[in-house]
Amino acid sequence: MKINTIFFICLSLILLMLSIHVVAQSSSDEISVLKQRLVDDALLERGFLNRTGRYLESNFDEAADYLNDLRPNGSWGDIDYQDRDNNWNPLQALNRTLILTYAYSHPASELHQNTEVLSGIEDALIYWYEINPVCKNWYKNEIAKQFYFNVIALLLQGEIADDLLQKMINDLTPTPRMTGSNRTLLSISVLYRGVLEENPERIADGVAGVMQQVQITNEEGIQADYSFHQHGPFLYNGGYGSNFLRETIWLASIVESTQFAFTDAHLEILRDYYLKGTRWMIFRNVFDYNVRGRQVGRSDGFIPRAKLVVPQLKNFAKADPNHAELYELSKQRILNKQPQAIAGNKHFWRSDYTVHQRDNYFTSLKMCSERTVGMEMNVNTENLYGYYLPFGLTYIYRTGGEYTDVFPVWDWACLPGVTSPNYAFSSSGRSSQNTDFVGGVSDSTCGVSTMQLNIKNTQAKKSWFWFDEEWVALGTDIQSENKHPIVTGVNQVQLKGDVVVDGEPFSVGTQTVENPNWVWHDSIGYIFPSKETLKLRTGEREGQLQKIYQLGADSVYRSELFALWFEHGSKPKDATYEYAVLPNCTSEQVKDYTNNVPYRVLSNTAEIQSVTHSELKITGVVFHRAGRISLKDGLTILVNRPCLLLINQTNNTITVSDPTARLKRLEIKLNTAYSRRMTHKIKLPQAELAGSSVTFDLGG
Repeated sequence: MKINTIFFICLSLILLMLSIHVVAQSSSDEISVLKQRLVDDALLERGFLNRTGRYLESNFDEAADYLNDLRPNGSWGDIDYQDRDNNWNPLQALNRTLILTYAYSHPASELHQNTEVLSGIEDALIYWYEINPVCKNWYKNEIAKQFYFNVIALLLQGEIADDLLQKMINDLTPTPRMTGSNRTLLSISVLYRGVLEENPERIADGVAGVMQQVQITNEEGIQADYSFHQHGPFLYNGGYGSNFLRETIWLASIVESTQFAFTDAHLEILRDYYLKGTRWMIFRNVFDYNVRGRQVGRSDGFIPRAKLVVPQLKNFAKADPNHAELYELSKQRILNKQPQAIAGNKHFWRSDYTVHQRDNYFTSLKMCSERTVGMEMNVNTENLYGYYLPFGLTYIYRTGGEYTDVFPVWDWACLPGVTSPNYAFSSSGRSSQNTDFVGGVSDSTCGVSTMQLNIKNTQAKKSWFWFDEEWVALGTDIQSENKHPIVTGVNQVQLKGDVVVDGEPFSVGTQTVENPNWVWHDSIGYIFPSKETLKLRTGEREGQLQKIYQLGADSVYRSELFALWFEHGSKPKDATYEYAVLPNCTSEQVKDYTNNVPYRVLSNTAEIQSVTHSELKITGVVFHRAGRISLKDGLTILVNRPCLLLINQTNNTITVSDPTARLKRLEIKLNTAYSRRMTHKIKLPQAELAGSSVTFDLGG
């Protein structure tokens, strides 16, 4: 018995040791796979450019020149290693070192395995660590710098001295920290460090640090409507959210089919985040400026940027092959400057943001409320004049290039769609407002958005009605005690071609336009049924980049602009405005349209704003207070709470939402022409879905 017991104990120990050995061998094999994938990504795909390219352009043809210009002490004479500015000059040294490392490591390079190149790389790294450059922007020190060291250390492992390699490894992030996009970027550095150290636990920590962000949350990260928040409840799909997606889906493609692979649930969230969220924010080759935060106020802020999504879509196809066709279609649409294969209306209730797009145009609307951050100003001296950006800004795109290069010359006090004092000023911190009646209702095809404005001693009720060929903007109850005159912008874009007012060409300059029926410019018609007086300006404007972005060298911009706006005067009381936008038309078509306008404004008062479309048989209603409204065919609707309604009399439905995101129930009473009365008691969405839309049948 004792012999048998000892035998079985020994056998168990042997099997356990074999199991441990197999697991260790398996982990070692998979780390080798990961390392090779990372090397291939660097050498074959130049995948690091998706990260480093946002800071510096890498010209790989200049590797030999960089080597020749390197001084004996390992420095470059044209680089200020003591610079601490946000446009951090020492980053040039890491960029050049990375280019030399790439040239040394790539088999097809003329400098492949060149000992002189390797010696120069070592000298450059030794000098870097002797000087230890530091930027006053923490992001450059803790995140941007690692973008370079991740790849340099990976490609040079086994080629350079161990102590120099170890310095780079020590520079990489040891464990995930922070939140949102920043946590994702730091976790990628943890992954690289784990691969370099052949440490499966650290690799797993790095992957987990990324996966932990792949969830629907009420905190920073992916929201229930697939918008993305960073720096609090601040819409950032085109900035931090794009970085998050770039790194996350890249990592999913790297670890695919290994023990570190993403789960199906994680991939589904990422898929929905792109297809149901970010994809809606892309039109042709432009990533909507309204979702890029403070980036519009930086030196590269007016670049279209949608092409940055293309590498993400390639990685999506690798990591999520069952949906590769969708990603390929989206990628080709961007590359060919075509609209995405979606058309409709979507309100992002978590972010006070609306998108309305058709095949031939795209409009986005940015609002803010007590639930959201509107805008960041003067962060790293970016976006100094952006205070008014979240108060109803409507970008109107046809080609995607309408706003390229205009921000330095913009009139920042007369922004498209915004009602504000006509006074531009620089500011710091965040802009938002304490009002809660801000939201949208959407049936996925049409919609209504609204915002009660209360900024700078100025109040207004503003609503937008999204139809098919056109959309309508109403403003009412506009009043102000601000010392500056109050204006509402209609549009402010690059001047392209003729400007026509009621069939007559408009000459260059600034004029008051008395009671126009319509204005046309660059395939967009602006219709004014109430014949209000407007201001119209065309011609060249000049501006300095440092007015809105104070880092780096200043640049003077000159652009031909078209600007159209309402002037409500000083300290207005109960002022209003009304206009419609008809994109994708000729001047003759907008003339014909105004002779037979298919929509009608039912109300534009402090109590109710409403527009009905006779051809679509759709009516949008904003109830600022509980009340009633009568529609065509004898239908009367009564509500017991302020709310938004979208009535479709073709399919006999009502879509409703609560812009305050506070109500639990809403009662709607319907009286028809046949004296039939119906009452609908609607349970409204709660928690993270509060503010979203609910559709129900009218009945009868």
